Amino acid sequence: MSAPPDAAAEPPPFPDTAARGRRRKRRRSVLRQRAELALFRLATGALRLLPPPDARRAAAAAARLALWIGSSRRRILLKNLAAAFPEKSAGEIEDIARRSIEGFAAALVDFLETGRLSAEEIRSRVSIAGAEHLAAARARGRGVFLLSAHFGSWEIAALAAGLMGEPIALLVRTLDNPLLEEELARLRRRFGNRPIAKKEAARELLRTMARNESVAILVDQNVIPREAVYVPFFGRLAATTPALALLHLKTGASVVPVFMWPEGDGRYRMEFERPILAAEFGGPEVEREERVRRATARYMEVIEAAIRREPHAWLWLHDRWKSRPPGEVPPRS
Repeated sequence: MSAPPDAAAEPPPFPDTAARGRRRKRRRSVLRQRAELALFRLATGALRLLPPPDARRAAAAAARLALWIGSSRRRILLKNLAAAFPEKSAGEIEDIARRSIEGFAAALVDFLETGRLSAEEIRSRVSIAGAEHLAAARARGRGVFLLSAHFGSWEIAALAAGLMGEPIALLVRTLDNPLLEEELARLRRRFGNRPIAKKEAARELLRTMARNESVAILVDQNVIPREAVYVPFFGRLAATTPALALLHLKTGASVVPVFMWPEGDGRYRMEFERPILAAEFGGPEVEREERVRRATARYMEVIEAAIRREPHAWLWLHDRWKSRPPGEVPPRS
């Protein structure tokens, strides 16, 4: 078998820029970590005492309150939506914003509930479309990157995908609090899935692809300028990690877009799309930097198309366009 493209190159980094920012902050005390864990368990325990519909409503109300108190996040949310959808009225923007935070809260409750659900109960709540695309990608024998976003319930999507024949690996950003991180990791690992921390990801991802396994990756968040490739996203250049593109081109693996569409009452629809292959971005005659840009732009094009179908299902709270291209003059706010 011939070597995959760029096989001689060193494995690319998968930057965890948020982690770098956290390292600059004062380390949290063990007492604070334990207090946060206790508060988390208290809140999740209280939610579990409620019927699931009531728990979702309570979480949505808490999210609205938190957003009202956190004015900076509210500004980011409304600014992002207004810039992405200039044709929509202020009322329409407010409606998407409200549904977005309510949906995020409901998805969190649904994910926490999976801790007491069986594999069959999770399967019964998720309908699946396009499974043939995942099967075709796996049949190529070079591994599969499951491309997704902070959309619907991405955590339940990972669980459901891992129940489709074989467990998957998840590329994750670890939390500041290791005690809370372990709580989430326990839920993620319940049915055999394997979290991989971004800070140690590059070589482990290459080994995973060599074993023809699948890795779920979210690439829809901002990265710092020096590690970014700038590609269009809702009409604006967005600083995006090139790491998936570098790994895609290096390994020849398939990239399969998959999104988890919320249907209400704890039910979801998971849709796999046609695999994206490295050959689509040119061969040796095209400079690697240009191939990486083309691939990254393609990923964000796919994600944008999904968000435009159901804008309220994406996490607009993130400051996606915070990093700007060198030399760009920021607009007046």
